[in-house]
Amino acid sequence: MMNMTHSKPSYLGQVRVLYFGMTGILSRVPLARLLAEGVRVVGIVLPMSALPPYLLEDDGRPCTNPAIPQSSQSDSSILLTSPPDILQLAAQYRIPVMAVRQINHPQFIQQVAQMNPDLILVSCFPYKFHGNLLDLPRYGCWNLHPSLLPHFRGPAPLFWTFWEGQNDTGVTLHLMDESLDTGNILKQATFHLADGVSGPTAEQQLAELGGQLILQALADLADDDLSFKLQSEDGSYYPLPKSGDFMLDTNWSARRAFNFMRGTAVWGQPYPVEIGEQEIWLDTAVSFQPNQRQNEPVVRDGRIVSIQFTPGVLTALSLI
Repeated sequence: MMNMTHSKPSYLGQVRVLYFGMTGILSRVPLARLLAEGVRVVGIVLPMSALPPYLLEDDGRPCTNPAIPQSSQSDSSILLTSPPDILQLAAQYRIPVMAVRQINHPQFIQQVAQMNPDLILVSCFPYKFHGNLLDLPRYGCWNLHPSLLPHFRGPAPLFWTFWEGQNDTGVTLHLMDESLDTGNILKQATFHLADGVSGPTAEQQLAELGGQLILQALADLADDDLSFKLQSEDGSYYPLPKSGDFMLDTNWSARRAFNFMRGTAVWGQPYPVEIGEQEIWLDTAVSFQPNQRQNEPVVRDGRIVSIQFTPGVLTALSLI
């Protein structure tokens, strides 16, 4: 009988990968894809702030290899959530985890060097790399960024994609340098955000696409066919959003306001909008009519508020 089992490409297990991330979707999903395909991840690095309190000793040091379960534990005791979070993935695949406060500290650089990574992969990690760390792996450091660079550089690109009213976005895999999100581009893929998509759903979709880009780049690396293109100096950079960045503008279209509210609702912030001399605080976007015009700028029915934008009408729930 013919064996129909499909073996994974051998090159995926040849490159020693050190993975830097957080506990959220944009870090977990690409890592899960890489592990499922047989990529050899030799360690995971998280910022100290991302570790749950029960993994910290009294003096604030992380437990040694906190993600590695004891031999008496069964696999069923590891996967406590579905899908597993990044620490549970580490436990499932027996991958050591390091937590770091000062990423460019000589002691941490020495720890990384001892792990002898061929490649550092980064997805949603909050600390800036410098030369010693960037120069350590022979294939460099690759970063997965959920936008089409050079547009939307910075720590929260998806927020600003929604803020700008952009439905067309994508993912970029790029080489890291000492600036933020400015390195040479290895791979890019475009993606269309549906109207009303939530932030977590958009992150999931972009993270899955990012995992594919990493696998494609690893295949090119194995074939000695990995190339890059220079990133242009134009584009845009945005910082972390502040409370004032959640304000709506009635000069926006109703579609833009609706998609912004839906896409950024996970931040848990209210959405103020000024209409004449009154300020209304919105909580949840309900619907929008792209071309509708109403007789009054604001129509209320209890907490349900319909607001005229340019063009269209947004219907939302107010806070009061």
